[in-house]
Amino acid sequence: MLKLNLSIKEPTLLEAFKELLPQAGICIKKDKSECDEVLYTPPFCEDTLPSLDFLSLPRPLRFLDLLSFLENLPYNQALTFSHFSLDLREKTLQNLKTQAAYRLTGKECQLLHFFYKNKGQEVSKDIILQEIWRYHPDAETHTLETHVYRLRQKLEEDPTAPEILLNCKDGYWIK
Repeated sequence: MLKLNLSIKEPTLLEAFKELLPQAGICIKKDKSECDEVLYTPPFCEDTLPSLDFLSLPRPLRFLDLLSFLENLPYNQALTFSHFSLDLREKTLQNLKTQAAYRLTGKECQLLHFFYKNKGQEVSKDIILQEIWRYHPDAETHTLETHVYRLRQKLEEDPTAPEILLNCKDGYWIK
């Protein structure tokens, strides 16, 4: 396992670094002694985020070089479904018909990305809750329904009669 020790004292650089790295699948720890698993891919992104190979990067690794490297990773590509474009990095959803753009929460992005990966397939609520929130199947929650409601406000012309994010017997699916 490769360790990455960072010493960034400039607050704005540290904030930029913290914002970019989780999106690229890297985990940062505050204490250097906890940096034994620096390379990390969030479960919802395992199929789309590339692994970062620090051994292939030039030495010494400068912060701006790393930012440039992260900016050019394939996860920056927008996902397109129906008449929408989802930018995972910027957490934005754009309606390609009306050009309306919506800011999404991290969980809304994860959920849309999960539906995109399972496009056309019915996915049970239990599987979604496990994959996105790591909830136990017996957990009592309305988190998923709340997020689907919010997404439908952004996706559907008439959220009460959905045509994109649809219900199925035990869960949801996206056209």
